[in-house]
Amino acid sequence: MRLWYVIGASEPHTFYKSTVVLVKSTQIALYLSAALLASGVAAAAVNRHLHEFLMVAGLLAFYHAVMYVQLPGFINATPHIYATLALLALFIAAMAASSCYGYAAYAPYAVLHLILYLRGVWGKPTYYPNIITAAGLLLLPFANSHLEAVLTFPLASVYSLMYRIDTSRARRRFTALGALSIAATYVAAFAAVKAGYLWAVVAPSIALTIAAPPRIGDKYGVAALLFRWLVALGPFGTHLVYMAFAVIMSALCVPYFIGAILFRQVPSYGPELVLAASLSYILRNLGILAPSALFVLAIIGYAVIRSMREKYYPPTPP
Repeated sequence: MRLWYVIGASEPHTFYKSTVVLVKSTQIALYLSAALLASGVAAAAVNRHLHEFLMVAGLLAFYHAVMYVQLPGFINATPHIYATLALLALFIAAMAASSCYGYAAYAPYAVLHLILYLRGVWGKPTYYPNIITAAGLLLLPFANSHLEAVLTFPLASVYSLMYRIDTSRARRRFTALGALSIAATYVAAFAAVKAGYLWAVVAPSIALTIAAPPRIGDKYGVAALLFRWLVALGPFGTHLVYMAFAVIMSALCVPYFIGAILFRQVPSYGPELVLAASLSYILRNLGILAPSALFVLAIIGYAVIRSMREKYYPPTPP
């Protein structure tokens, strides 16, 4: 069975169907993420372990949706329909099984996702950022805690996206050396965290800043700079790391990728998402839980309402 359908070199109708199924699968993951995150916020006052489990599961589902919807652009091909359906099924099964078996349950999902990336990790400059994402998928089954899971695929996804964006904004070329240096430092930092040196999470941010210096000229630039260093505050509290994702998600993933997942025109957001996420970050880490939770729920609800009010662009067959 063919695993991928190459862009511009595949039978149009088959390619179209595979692409539609890919996007539909990311919609399911996105809806699941919203439900998990909202449930996780509600569970904070009831059960700490359930709260942590739901929040990390929601983060994993979110980054699966955001990264998988972009996979055709990342590897210049769309996976076979069966590969997409199998990947989604493995993710959902892993999420359910992880409550009993830990993050090792994500091994089948991580392996298949890695295989799908193999077409685009070397040979072209646009493929090089995929090395960073692949490293995060590789580490996901080795996470032994919720914090370690956050530092695998979700963190690697952000590093990969920021490397793409900040390199492009600086009008530089992606290089194998740049991507490999970030990926290698990231893997070494993960190993150091597992050994108890949580401060090591700053190392990949340093490597990223050297390879792709940030350009502070808009909401994304400010949030990207903050995220690089907020994750380094991990030794002082796990929520200093986890809530940092709310900041970068509000400036990068929600404005730029949710529309693509929903087949909707991208809303014209002002600073409200970043401000709400930043306030939630500050309040949560000051221990002011209820207002922080309300800000998170407001971000989710606001993004849903704004997105669903935009013009719908259904896919058209060839």
